[in-house]
Amino acid sequence: MFKQAIPVFAKGKEKEMNYQLILRAESKELKECILYVTACSFYRLTVNGTFVAFGPARTAKGYARVDEINLDAYHTEGENEIVLEVAGYYCGTLSTVRQPSFAVAELRRGEQVLLATGRGQDFFGYRSCRRLQQAERFSAQRHFGELWDYTAENPYAEEYRVELVPAENQPKYLLRTVPMPTYEYIGTDCYTSQGTFHYEESRACRENRYSSGLVSPAWGQYYPSETVALPYRWIQKQKQEKTRGEGTFPLRLSEGEYVIMDMGAIYAGFLRLDVTAHEACDLVLGFSEFCSPDEFAFTDLKIQAVMEYFIPAGKRIDCQSFEPYTCRFAVLMVKKGSITVSGFGIRSYEYPHSLMIQRQIRDPELKRIYEAAERTFAHNAVDLFTDCPSRERAGWLCDSYFTGRAEYFLTGKTLVEDAFLENYRLYRNEGETVEGVLPMCYPSDFPMREERRFIPQWNMWYILEVRDYLNERNRTANREAFRKSIYGVVKYLADCENSDGLLQNLPDWNFVEWSTANEWVQDVNYPTNFLYSEMLYAVGELYGDERMNEKAARVRAKTRELSFDGEVFVDNAVLGEDGRLHNTRNVSEAGQYYAILFGEVDVNAPQYAKLKEYVGNSFSTFQRGEREFVPVNAFIGLYLRICVLMKLGERNILREDLKTFFGGMVDATKTLWEYKQHKGSFDHGFASFAAIAVEYVENKVRFSVENL
Repeated sequence: MFKQAIPVFAKGKEKEMNYQLILRAESKELKECILYVTACSFYRLTVNGTFVAFGPARTAKGYARVDEINLDAYHTEGENEIVLEVAGYYCGTLSTVRQPSFAVAELRRGEQVLLATGRGQDFFGYRSCRRLQQAERFSAQRHFGELWDYTAENPYAEEYRVELVPAENQPKYLLRTVPMPTYEYIGTDCYTSQGTFHYEESRACRENRYSSGLVSPAWGQYYPSETVALPYRWIQKQKQEKTRGEGTFPLRLSEGEYVIMDMGAIYAGFLRLDVTAHEACDLVLGFSEFCSPDEFAFTDLKIQAVMEYFIPAGKRIDCQSFEPYTCRFAVLMVKKGSITVSGFGIRSYEYPHSLMIQRQIRDPELKRIYEAAERTFAHNAVDLFTDCPSRERAGWLCDSYFTGRAEYFLTGKTLVEDAFLENYRLYRNEGETVEGVLPMCYPSDFPMREERRFIPQWNMWYILEVRDYLNERNRTANREAFRKSIYGVVKYLADCENSDGLLQNLPDWNFVEWSTANEWVQDVNYPTNFLYSEMLYAVGELYGDERMNEKAARVRAKTRELSFDGEVFVDNAVLGEDGRLHNTRNVSEAGQYYAILFGEVDVNAPQYAKLKEYVGNSFSTFQRGEREFVPVNAFIGLYLRICVLMKLGERNILREDLKTFFGGMVDATKTLWEYKQHKGSFDHGFASFAAIAVEYVENKVRFSVENL
């Protein structure tokens, strides 16, 4: 994809954490020119001072996806400045692979190469003097927080020049298959409240264990003693006192004063700030998915949602965060000096809404839920399916099973799923997990090699997703390309079977759903074995493997036989002192949905009459007796219930469930959440599956995999 350009980086800096390199070039021509560009970990492209793009789309270790960006619209007469800022993070995360940093770029007009990295003096390299390298982690799952120093007069001064050398990392190049994101600016000229603040030692301060030196050094971090600022804890120690309500910008603030902005909904993208310092200023920006408009607070998301700016007197900065985040509320607090705030906003970073299918939803409440599902999808389908656009931006299996269905339903295409699944096909185990097992999320590099951390059930959901993808959503894809990864999982799980053919004592992190059901996973977990039977059927269907079909039938029948107590399905059996398995009295609502969806359970059969009653009334009449019972949480129990209600044709029940469960979320953030409780992410990708349920309720679309 590059004719002359080669990967380069600053000499000796390829394995430094949070090193920001700037590549700068000039060209007399941009008309009819294409810039081919990629990097590790991320790049930001500006041309003639105008933001152009952020990338690249993430992929597997040893590979790089190349963006092709038309620069014709940015041409001016004379010299055109091209600036490529590259963040080389080189740390353990759930959102990128750890590998030596590089950048490669080539400007071409047709076949003519105008500029190329590694060729003569086309690009000059500079160490970023503005983004401070030694910052705390934003979160373990992502990278480093952003601290910005604007005191340097000339960021391209000779003192910041670095030697560019051929990079150690020479990736294999892939095309970008996902659409380029939208970069629409959503600004506000209003604020919600303003006031004063002062330090108060007694105020509670949540220390993020992933960001304050309390996590294993293997993740890669700078400790609090190594950083110049700790804004996350600083904000929490400030007592806020509101002095006035709404107003409009511009607004002058002095030391000890703050202002809160409310965007009205969660937006995902790059935070933009326009301020002028009247004297040397230390300014802290905090952002949150949800809080009071009168008092800023962070949500329980395990992130350090802060940035800090050091601005010299007389300087105006109209700046944008390097990475994308999520925000509904934001606070600006003047730690030192005085400023005038002229504006605040967010530049979107999301899947283009213009590529989504337009549908008519008549019920006003359901329409709002549908629109929230669309927004949630757009925020979580930029370069791969992500769990959330905030804490992690990680590509989790199982989440992707639901988001993959949502993509096809909302867009009629599989552009993001194509890339997501390709990343998994390209994954090569380098000892970080058990042979044959896929990582729980990818691309990632989480330093848990000794723990060999993975989720067995997520490997099963991977195979179910691949089956639906190949059979219903992308029939032209090559199913043989998936054979190796699928049969690797099959082989591993076969070694975990007991004498009944059921999975027993699965290692590592077993996940049924976010409830007490996750504590009932040993020794034999019946929901997992229902899922296992469906996985085996999927393999048999994909590859005409009758052995898998026969095995699936045995596992399904045995699991159904052992787990049904005459009324409901129990969750697990434990090994007794007599060496035999004995059923517990643990019953999860989610477990019933695993049985109905994957256990060939006909709820209209007489023996399942009570179970059908419980499903219809959300288990409100269920009598525990001596049994332990837990209702569903959002993930994945609620979504299994949605599938069950569609399968059973219970549209009226589903209609009320949707309004009850999602209505409050839409009111608060116009996005759909990770949990039903007020914690975690308020913008979670799998929740976009709710759009399918809304369409089913409204327009009576027949429930089938093909329609999803």
